[in-house]
Amino acid sequence: MQEPTARAPRPSVSAWTRSLLARFDGAVLRVAPPRASASTSVTGLAALQAWCFAGALPRVEQRFTVATLAEAGLAHEIDAFSRHLDGTDQLAAAGGRWAGLWLRLRVKLNDALAWRARRPSDPWDAGYLIGDAQAWQRFQPRRATLMVADGHLSDAALREAVRILQSNSAGYRHPVRLLVVGRSIDALAWSSTPSSSLAIREIAWPSDAAARVSVASASTASASR
Repeated sequence: MQEPTARAPRPSVSAWTRSLLARFDGAVLRVAPPRASASTSVTGLAALQAWCFAGALPRVEQRFTVATLAEAGLAHEIDAFSRHLDGTDQLAAAGGRWAGLWLRLRVKLNDALAWRARRPSDPWDAGYLIGDAQAWQRFQPRRATLMVADGHLSDAALREAVRILQSNSAGYRHPVRLLVVGRSIDALAWSSTPSSSLAIREIAWPSDAAARVSVASASTASASR
């Protein structure tokens, strides 16, 4: 069930300043180093983007959602999607140091404007979920955020992360999306919260070879839209 939409209140000066100075939360997210280009599925990338954007723009209607991608061996694809989503492609295409600095400044300013409608081209924070219960409890997204959970966390730790993030999500100003890779939806089943309203979506990665292109080409095409 979607949350009712409401006009965002105009933030105080202190809240605006905190938002402007907020940094990437390295206690909760780890950014993987760039990988060499590989082939991937345009349809698969589109499915991930559609899930991320649903209820996230132009206004936040769903603050926290979870999806599972049971297929293994998609590290290149997930990294490519994350780099596209977090604005790495935009930064590479900015055309020089000063253009890149202006892009970063513009993104920070946009993050602080609570009344601004979110756009598909706005960069997200993206990384692999790390940390512990204390770090997840303290987490507050500075902008729209994609978390990817791979085999780094045990099933029990992953369930605890989902429980904490879901519980705190009502206070999130920005949407958070958790993508669980290489595990089925059963890994997220927990008996202690049978009444949880969290809906978990299963994403099937397409196997059609005709739909595969290079990661670099897919990222460039997406960033140009």
